[in-house]
Amino acid sequence: MILWYYINYCMEIARGSGVAEIAWEIVESSKYQERLREIVLGIGRAATREFNPESSYRLVDRYVASGVADDILKERGDTDKAPEYKILELIQRMPYWICAEEKLESYRNGVFYERNNKIKEKETVVAFNKVVRDIISEGQYTRKSDLISDVQNAMDCLGYSDEEIENAYKFLDHVINGMRHEIAAEIALRKTKGVRAVHTTSIDDDLAGIDLIVEYKGNTIGLDIKSTPDSARNANNSDRDEGYHASWSGFDHRRGDFGLYGDNLMPSDNAVKRVCSLYKEELEEISRKEDSRHKKK
Repeated sequence: MILWYYINYCMEIARGSGVAEIAWEIVESSKYQERLREIVLGIGRAATREFNPESSYRLVDRYVASGVADDILKERGDTDKAPEYKILELIQRMPYWICAEEKLESYRNGVFYERNNKIKEKETVVAFNKVVRDIISEGQYTRKSDLISDVQNAMDCLGYSDEEIENAYKFLDHVINGMRHEIAAEIALRKTKGVRAVHTTSIDDDLAGIDLIVEYKGNTIGLDIKSTPDSARNANNSDRDEGYHASWSGFDHRRGDFGLYGDNLMPSDNAVKRVCSLYKEELEEISRKEDSRHKKK
């Protein structure tokens, strides 16, 4: 079934298309080929002994694809929020994301950086992660391995290097694991007795360490969802703003919460039921602390 057809792009996107399929459709579109010819011609004219056109050709594909995806998103506007919309956004953000991830990794390994540059790279990564979260929430993929493999295939189609594709596996494995714990926590919290509402957060909130905002017994609680008890404990022992709390999602892939092989993106129903009772106790404790804090003011 054809979802969209663009006369200007000679491009079809079928409902249910994955990341690699849509990347291929972009590469085969007339708009992509036209832009690519113009840019490659420009590179050829600018080539000198100090300029390596071959390496530049390899970089061109990803940014041309990003630009075409961006144009399609702007053309659609807010008229269609189909899941495939988010895959186009993923492709649009992809070249900036992989660059930002690699820079952040170099900073962690001791490379000098300016604070503003690090914040900018984090914003780029968080924005990309939000798109990944939306794709998972939409149910376009059911297994973590399938999503990672499809993104890597799309990167191969768009001219990313072998090293970048290998790095993407590492980055995506970490990101997707975090996102599925966050989504699982949201599902469980929405089913927890006494919870009035659960809100996903903005990029600014995410950068401040808040993944979910929970309304519970008159309190508004910012939660930083962690995938293990130890990481939640360590975060709570660090300096945090008042009203924000790190919380273990309550899910553990080792006990089959994400399927027998720990590869599912969504938690099992039994796991959600078990975790609801844990959240009830934790929210009660956090609410008591919040009430006590407000009384002292």
